Amino acid sequence: MNLIPQVKELVPSRGTCRTDALTVLNYAGLNKETLMLLRERFPKLKVKKEKKGCFAEFSCGGTLPAADAGTKPDAYVLRVTENAIRIDAASESGLFYGIQTFLQLPRLIPCLEIRDYAAIPLRMIHWDLKGYQPKPEVLKEELRLLASYKINSILLEIEDKYDYRCAPGVGVRGAYTFEEMREISRYAKSMNIMIVPKLQSLAHVDYLLKHARYAKLREDGHPFQYCASNPSAQKLWESMADELMECFAEHKEYFHIGADETDLLGRCEKCSKLGKGGSYIHKVERCIDFLLSRGRTPVMWDDILRNLHGILSEQEARACWKLGKKAILMYWAYGYGGVNNVFPFLHEYRSAGMRVWGASGFAGCDNWAGALPPLEIRALNLDAWTKSAIENELECVVATGWTRIASADCPAEPHESSWFTVLYAAQSMWSGKHIHYERFVLDLARNLYGTMLDEALAASVMNIARTPYSYDKLPVDREEDKRLRFLRYAAAAESLATDRTRLANYLQYYDGQLGGTMPDYRLNMLKKYSASLAEKLEKFKAEMRTQLEQFYTETTVDDFIRSRFGYLEKLTADFRSQLAETGEC
Repeated sequence: MNLIPQVKELVPSRGTCRTDALTVLNYAGLNKETLMLLRERFPKLKVKKEKKGCFAEFSCGGTLPAADAGTKPDAYVLRVTENAIRIDAASESGLFYGIQTFLQLPRLIPCLEIRDYAAIPLRMIHWDLKGYQPKPEVLKEELRLLASYKINSILLEIEDKYDYRCAPGVGVRGAYTFEEMREISRYAKSMNIMIVPKLQSLAHVDYLLKHARYAKLREDGHPFQYCASNPSAQKLWESMADELMECFAEHKEYFHIGADETDLLGRCEKCSKLGKGGSYIHKVERCIDFLLSRGRTPVMWDDILRNLHGILSEQEARACWKLGKKAILMYWAYGYGGVNNVFPFLHEYRSAGMRVWGASGFAGCDNWAGALPPLEIRALNLDAWTKSAIENELECVVATGWTRIASADCPAEPHESSWFTVLYAAQSMWSGKHIHYERFVLDLARNLYGTMLDEALAASVMNIARTPYSYDKLPVDREEDKRLRFLRYAAAAESLATDRTRLANYLQYYDGQLGGTMPDYRLNMLKKYSASLAEKLEKFKAEMRTQLEQFYTETTVDDFIRSRFGYLEKLTADFRSQLAETGEC
């Protein structure tokens, strides 16, 4: 059976059960949305709700006694006999995940018993909207998909993809409205997903400070960072944080303040008096205290505390450690942790009494202008953090998926081409087990798309740099899952880097010994190549736009198309113009 994530224990027995023969569902502890999912899959089921317990029993004449699921996080027991299927759990979340496993089972199921639980209690995916804004209905689909693979929390980075009422002019064209955010919040709750909003408190705020009306809040005139000493900046941040907490009123526990990569500390007159470390503490501590006053647990990146970028003196960095006593430190490290999966500051933080979450990376960590994250590379980091989390009893690991650094940068890999790395993270965090990458690609493709990947696409998913997937490999007029089709186009978009390299080499020919003249054989070859490339780009760009428009808003689509095709189109046009004026020799 093709179960993702892998279950902890599966014991088969004799006999089989046909799910299409099931006629009755008795349950307690299922929410309305989950019940709707079951009705969609099994429309003929007669449903009976019980008053007590936390179970779901599907039957065609038989019943099963209750089973003890134990006390592990999100634990459940799933048993299959010839006449009944029963899921027992100690909590509603455990029952929800038992249902997700049940929905992955084939229609003809061998009799068995599954005992399963989560290796890591909080399994978080960073859904970064800076680079890509899914359509509201698509974002709900994505939440449903994440939930089905047992992800239970989302770190939601929003920036200018929400139209703040308290910060007019910040939201992009087509940004989510307050009502749309409220609907997303409620739906996530129904899918057993906790949303942790993220609002940068110091650096990475160019999406806001680039606007003239907020220019007075900049650190020494730089739009990348707030002035740490400016009370108006703090007031605006608090208003925005309050508004996000209102948007996500169902999710009251955590709030992420960012506070990373603050390279511009201490530059203005007021902040220079506080010093770099002093101004950092001044600003960040106020944000922490504000959230504590609102009943939220603050979460922050840890890089300034370990002086990762050399911004502070050693003494200043250590002084910042007091912040880790008031907020959860999210320790980010996107490389492989070594043969022993060691992240050197983890022990120090924990020895100092700090609450620490780990942060791995599934996208935006290797190629900031890419379109497909390499599973083989990313899985090393994802597994390293899972192993470290289990060994050190961390309650949470977040798999980050960065879609751009700053608002002026091009977007990195899209969410819709990152499912193999995202769901590898889900597999790793739930099961606590390594799974061979090639096997995972095959299993997930069958599970997610209902088919196997062809060899060329599978190799590109593993490592696009090693085995690029060219535009010429795209099947013509192929009917298939829309997400699989998007994956093909994203993989093909990576091959544009090869086109840019080849064109650069050809441009060198033009500047050879003979200058503005060329042998006829060379000139004819380059004219033919450049015309063919121009035709390909025009066709590919239109097709890629169609694929993007299925999932993303117009602003997002335009960003991707401009960043991936614009430069190469310009080079091609300039080259063709040069060739038109080139004489033969």
